[in-house]
Amino acid sequence: MTTPNHLDITLFGREYRLACPPEQQAALLQAVALVDSKMQEVAGKGRQISVDRAAIMAAVTLAHELLQSQNGSSSPTASVDTMESRRKVDAMVQRVDAAIETHQNALF
Repeated sequence: MTTPNHLDITLFGREYRLACPPEQQAALLQAVALVDSKMQEVAGKGRQISVDRAAIMAAVTLAHELLQSQNGSSSPTASVDTMESRRKVDAMVQRVDAAIETHQNALF
């Protein structure tokens, strides 16, 4: 259940709860949709892969696209405000890391 300071999300079929202030929830949901889409895209290119591998490959792909946009290459993400994007990505990575750690701790 999503609460004012937490957001329940689903990535690659797994549910996570992330700490997130209400004013950032819409942006985080957009980021989750982007990451989930990339994970599905990676998984659709070959044999069945683990969640961890799909997450890593999606992260590398998204980072590559971000670096291309920073280097001025022509890509769909070239108009991204890179400093703001980096700040948001760093914050999201911290939230996802915390959620994964919480999920792993709950398993053990």
